[in-house]
Amino acid sequence: MRLAARPVGTPQPDVWQHTEEQVPEPGEGELLVGVSHLSLDPAMRGWMNEGRSYIEPVGIGEDVV
Repeated sequence: MRLAARPVGTPQPDVWQHTEEQVPEPGEGELLVGVSHLSLDPAMRGWMNEGRSYIEPVGIGEDVV
């Protein structure tokens, strides 16, 4: 999930961008890990705001989870 826009108030579906990307086959000594569940936690709402916080904000177009 990527951040498509900065939310105002409660995040609405249009602030997220669901993407699917091709993943290369694992090479020698590598393995491929699948994701079965994602968690969106209350603290992540603060990461979506622009400006100073305890961590850098997530940029528009960057992965949130």
